[in-house]
Amino acid sequence: MIKFADDTYIVIPAAKTNSRQAELDSVEEWSRTNNLKVNLAKYAEVIFIDKRRKTVEHQCRILKVSSMKIVGVIFTSGLSGSEHIQAIINSCA
Repeated sequence: MIKFADDTYIVIPAAKTNSRQAELDSVEEWSRTNNLKVNLAKYAEVIFIDKRRKTVEHQCRILKVSSMKIVGVIFTSGLSGSEHIQAIINSCA
């Protein structure tokens, strides 16, 4: 788990994707115990894809997205830097 300011990122390896619901439940329980609110509407999941390997989709209650901004850097599911570079160029224009 990676915590930055009020954002939390859970990194789960492909071999353990079946544990992600338990991980989310654990974060929610920790938040309740520590009197913190979890904004379920902000939950999002990006699955990083290695095109050389077959991926297996598992059902989960999280919104799936193709990219995510983490600490100012845009990460895409294909691990391409083009979306991040384009955002930087657009902000300079």
